[in-house]
Amino acid sequence: MTENTISKPTSPELDINLTDKQISEQATIQSFFNCYLRETYALKQYKIEEPQIHSQAQPENESERCLYCNLPHQGVKIVAYLRYFSPTGRHIFSFPLYYQPGGKKELIQLDYITLVALIAKELSLSSGSNGHQDELLLRTIQSCRNIEQFVRNRRRDAELLYAFNSSFIETEQALVFGHLMHPTPKSRQGFSEDELFAYSPELKGNFPLHYFRAHRSIVQEGSALEQTATNLIKAELLADAAIDAEFKTKYCGEDEYTLLPVHPWQANFMMRQPAVQKLLERGLLEDLKLQGRTYLPTSSVRTVYHPDAAFMLKLSLNVKITNSLRTNLYKELERSVEVYQIMASQIGKDLRQNFPNFNIIRDPAYITLKIDGEPADGFATILRENPFQANPATDATCLIALCQDSIFGDGSRLAQIIRQLAKQEQRYTSDISLDWFRRYLKISLEPILWLYFTYGIGVEAHQQNSVLQLQDGYPYRFFYRDNQGYYYRQSFHQKLDSFIPGIGEKSQTFCEDAVIDERLGYYLFMNNILGIVNAFGVAELVDENLLLSELRTALEKQTLLEQGCSNLLPNLLSQPQLRCKGNLLTRFHDMDELVGSVATQSVYVTIDNSLYVGNGGVHVAH
Repeated sequence: MTENTISKPTSPELDINLTDKQISEQATIQSFFNCYLRETYALKQYKIEEPQIHSQAQPENESERCLYCNLPHQGVKIVAYLRYFSPTGRHIFSFPLYYQPGGKKELIQLDYITLVALIAKELSLSSGSNGHQDELLLRTIQSCRNIEQFVRNRRRDAELLYAFNSSFIETEQALVFGHLMHPTPKSRQGFSEDELFAYSPELKGNFPLHYFRAHRSIVQEGSALEQTATNLIKAELLADAAIDAEFKTKYCGEDEYTLLPVHPWQANFMMRQPAVQKLLERGLLEDLKLQGRTYLPTSSVRTVYHPDAAFMLKLSLNVKITNSLRTNLYKELERSVEVYQIMASQIGKDLRQNFPNFNIIRDPAYITLKIDGEPADGFATILRENPFQANPATDATCLIALCQDSIFGDGSRLAQIIRQLAKQEQRYTSDISLDWFRRYLKISLEPILWLYFTYGIGVEAHQQNSVLQLQDGYPYRFFYRDNQGYYYRQSFHQKLDSFIPGIGEKSQTFCEDAVIDERLGYYLFMNNILGIVNAFGVAELVDENLLLSELRTALEKQTLLEQGCSNLLPNLLSQPQLRCKGNLLTRFHDMDELVGSVATQSVYVTIDNSLYVGNGGVHVAH
């Protein structure tokens, strides 16, 4: 196909005959371009009325509208037909997209490499900073190629990926595309191609853990339980049928040593460090190599699960996944134990009594090596409760897996569930969707806001941190996980200290109320809830505006709670614009979101508020 011969965009559903490469590249364009439109206010919508567009690129469906995005610093225009325009900001494009160089009439088909290069250059010119254009391009290519591998290996698993019933680990390993509003959702800086296959959840990775034996003098550990982290780890190994009796007798008894479980990739990485080599030479640290049962990586890549294990293990991994190196920082280790103590206090009792179907998955213990007297991030391991053992694993799904687009473009797993429920109950999908959404808000939004307004504790409940247990297809129980994602409101310092004296001193979790309002506005509403609204809308199950109205009503009821210094609800209900995390701009500036203060870890931008009535919905110029 020549540049001057423009084919029609594809039909509203992805072609089942698309190659793995085409699917991955379209998914990359979809997420990357949506990020740019959201984060830069570049979106401008018109009806199709320019003659050159009519003559070269007609929409497949006459109802499709055309989006024009100007890159003014380069004199370039990007042209895209819209299969679906979303009031929540994630639009679906017809392919191919086009670009039009300045002063020229012809349109040129737009591949993902050109799109990234054009946008990276525009960001550079508009900001007066080169940022990290090469890094952005490199990570986008890597992410796209990884998606291609995942599609190639999982497209035959469609029945498993989008089934009505699914287990916890099946959904954890189902994120073929990942975060739908991230420019590089599957970039993994550090894995070779072989390591990608061995350790990626999307490729059904599984592996035993690498163990080290360390003298207690070079170990730092903490536990909110009666047992130490050392005793908990040894108890797990003693219960492991894959460990031989000789190993258990030699290493799992009471002695002056502890055992540290480490990700196999991380073990190789750490043993190359001179300080670790010295500990091995001195005999304070012993390499026990791979041992025991085969663990399965969950959606975060570094947290591992086994259905028979009492604990999941959140391991350190010096691999840059999306934006950040995934090592466990010391403050996060202390935060794990601290949050367990909070949930064991009257705060947790009140939460469970008021909201029995809302659960916080706790991380009761941690262990790490000390190098030169300081905790080493690279060896840090967190023990996480495993509520998904045996039968309870059924129908527990991370929310992002429920909402992600399918490989074949025929609807998310959520869409498949809603359609099946509509058949079973002989009702409209719009009615089923509304009931489903109401139940979801009841077990997620209400307890999270109650905890925030009553005790000043905010949780970073984005879709990957949210696990939803379904019952007959409907939301039944909500689980929140992530020791990193907690915030304590500064205005509640005295109240929280009365429950846990000295709270926050080691965990560094207190933040100004306004900062937490902004973070909850993004993670809970834009990422989590509006992501669900978008998944319903994209699948044409229900009008997004109907769900937005329902959400607004639910929020208005929450205003009856005493909110203290928080402006979270007034902002959501009354402000025409809100602050939103800019994943593309954070990636463009190569920022690590886990380093630095909460207020400066990532880029936040201003976008239109989907809940604001005064915005009047989508405006189309005629």
